[in-house]
Amino acid sequence: MSAIAPQPVSRLTGTTAASGSTTQTALVLSDGRVKIIIRRVKLKHTAGAAATFTPRIYKVSGALSASINQEFEGSSTAVAALFDTVAEVYTFTDSSGKLYLEPGPNAGADNVFDYEVYFEIVR
Repeated sequence: MSAIAPQPVSRLTGTTAASGSTTQTALVLSDGRVKIIIRRVKLKHTAGAAATFTPRIYKVSGALSASINQEFEGSSTAVAALFDTVAEVYTFTDSSGKLYLEPGPNAGADNVFDYEVYFEIVR
């Protein structure tokens, strides 16, 4: 049996549009459905009315917190702090190669976040 060659870790960065408590940002990781491992998730609140936020990642658009489609949930984080968590989350993207990031601010619809998601495509 031959060993599977490790794939390089990729980094996706961006900034969300104005976000409310359930606003999701599409993360385009591939051009089609792939199996991935989420390795690290970072978010920094840069503007808006929230005092705290709880980041989540879903495998389908419009999924709800605590649903079977939720793949990752971070801890409640004060907006002055950097959310930075190392993870090992195995999942699949949707058919268009996307996951969906929900920063999860506790108040307002004007919140903006910078994000970095580190992931590996598993072959």
